[in-house]
Amino acid sequence: MTTPLQARAQRTAEREAALPPERLRELLTYDPGTGDIRWAVRRSGSRGIGSIAGHTSKDGYIRIEINDRSFLAHRVAWALYHGVWPPAYLDHLNGNRSDNRIANLRSATATENRRYRASRNSTGFRGVSRSGNRFAASITVDGRTIHLGSYRLPEVAAEVYAQAARQHFGEFARPDEDA
Repeated sequence: MTTPLQARAQRTAEREAALPPERLRELLTYDPGTGDIRWAVRRSGSRGIGSIAGHTSKDGYIRIEINDRSFLAHRVAWALYHGVWPPAYLDHLNGNRSDNRIANLRSATATENRRYRASRNSTGFRGVSRSGNRFAASITVDGRTIHLGSYRLPEVAAEVYAQAARQHFGEFARPDEDA
């Protein structure tokens, strides 16, 4: 049985297969240092050759319309730079979905991509929750929650979490987990 996530990945792969990177290079230019993708051809409704391609959508990703199909700009950037469409998942190192510099993009598995997206909670620290008058640190690894202890100060709990994140997630620990 196919999950919704697998079905979406399949549709993306089919859409990308219909537009070879060679064709992308005829339509677009890419500056790997800035992440800017620009039109190399004049298109109806666009500002012309050299104009920035795409728009930022509500989810923070830049999307580019080509042949009445929407493509994520970070995937287009990868294809323009490497000459092949990327693997199923790409990750923005700094978490900024519109920063498409090649140095900010890396291949990731679905699990790595989800780990990196972990968000902060109401304490202001990732992996830290209030427990009475103390602060509990915990981390979820492969679907299992690991309790890391209870601490008087939220900063201490956050540091314990950051150490565990580096241990379990390695390069996929969020930059602010390197406290």
